[in-house]
Amino acid sequence: MERTYTIDELLAAVRRRWKTLALVAGGVLVLAALVIARLPNEYRARALVMVEPFTPHPDLVVPVVNSLNLEQKVKSVREGVYARSLMATAIEELKLYPKEREKSLDEAVAAFRTDTEVHAEGDSAFSITVRGRDPETTAKAANRLAELYIEGNLQVRAGQVARTRDIITQKLADLRGELSKAESKVAAFKQANASTLPELTEARYHQRDEFTKQMEQEETFIKEAQRRIDLLGTQPFGKDTEVGRLEEAYDALRARLGAAQATLLPNHPDVEALKRELDAAAGRLQAARNRAAANDLELKRMTAAIARGHNRVASLEKRQADVDKLIAAAPLVATQLSELTRDADMLRAKVASLVSKKAEAEITADLEQKSGPSEFRVLESAQPPAVPASPNRSQALLLALLGALALGIAVTIGQELSDRSLRSETEVGSTLALPVLACVPELSVMGGAAVALLPMPQETEA
Repeated sequence: MERTYTIDELLAAVRRRWKTLALVAGGVLVLAALVIARLPNEYRARALVMVEPFTPHPDLVVPVVNSLNLEQKVKSVREGVYARSLMATAIEELKLYPKEREKSLDEAVAAFRTDTEVHAEGDSAFSITVRGRDPETTAKAANRLAELYIEGNLQVRAGQVARTRDIITQKLADLRGELSKAESKVAAFKQANASTLPELTEARYHQRDEFTKQMEQEETFIKEAQRRIDLLGTQPFGKDTEVGRLEEAYDALRARLGAAQATLLPNHPDVEALKRELDAAAGRLQAARNRAAANDLELKRMTAAIARGHNRVASLEKRQADVDKLIAAAPLVATQLSELTRDADMLRAKVASLVSKKAEAEITADLEQKSGPSEFRVLESAQPPAVPASPNRSQALLLALLGALALGIAVTIGQELSDRSLRSETEVGSTLALPVLACVPELSVMGGAAVALLPMPQETEA
């Protein structure tokens, strides 16, 4: 049957075996003290960098390089500090990690990264902490990392500003080329459709109205000429009436005068009267002939005027039809021209916007270049530490003492648990299940162990 122990029994066992406990604890403590004494000192140097970004008023200057919050900035700083080029430069300058450098520079960089920490400090600062065996070298390494990072950050920001400005300049040149092509297309289209441009539509309408007025005037002239021709045709002294009648009357008078001259003397009154009557008839005939000739001339002139009027009206109608075609084609030309003009206007607006952005970028670049060195400022340089950061020997010794005591107690309890001696009536009863006759007091010569008297076993009869 397994023996069980109470807390008091275990404490009593520890008190009985205190020498073993002291021997084990002392040996472990001495060994731990030797190990702790031989541990190398490790120093920590910290450089504190303040983040003071320059933030001009956004209405005046638009930033070219976006600002990050502290968490993002510290993450970016950590990546920048851990960069191989930066750490390799610090290792080469300060001759750090000679054993690792003998193997390879990558191992030295890996060791340097392990010994370097970057942490946020408050709301506007971060720290670079370096661990090392030599305080002077550790402080130099922390300060050099901060300096190299600030220098690299300024170079990166200068590169970002330059790239942003170059990109805007290149894009501006491309857009200006596209704008020139778009304007050339607009100019060529206007030249090809000069007669149907939308800005000429109103003038075309005025021109059409002028043609209409001119045709109305021509129609009025034609009507007037036709009226005059009609008037000439209705007069009673036309060529076939008055001139013919006067010619017949003249021929009759000439016949009568000839007959009278044949029978009468030349100075006869009848002959003189007939002569005078014949002269008057000749005058009337000549006047009728003149009027007939004038009427013929007027008729020809009016006829020609009517023909010219009709030709003029036909020409005006043709020109008006051409104008109507131009007016009808104007909406389509206006749509096409609007599309070309809209593209050109959009490119022109983009060019104007990029010109403004380029000017803002140049101003911002100048401000950022001047304010860049103050954005990351070394607020507290790393100083060579006077005392090592680790190991904490007093704490280590205290922990070693506690561990030694715990180990001694464990060894003591283990010995007690492996000891099968019976030291009390209870143990005898619980272990052997036999009655106890008597107990002998503790005897020093017996090593402090109690002896229990047990009854002799009776012999069984055969």
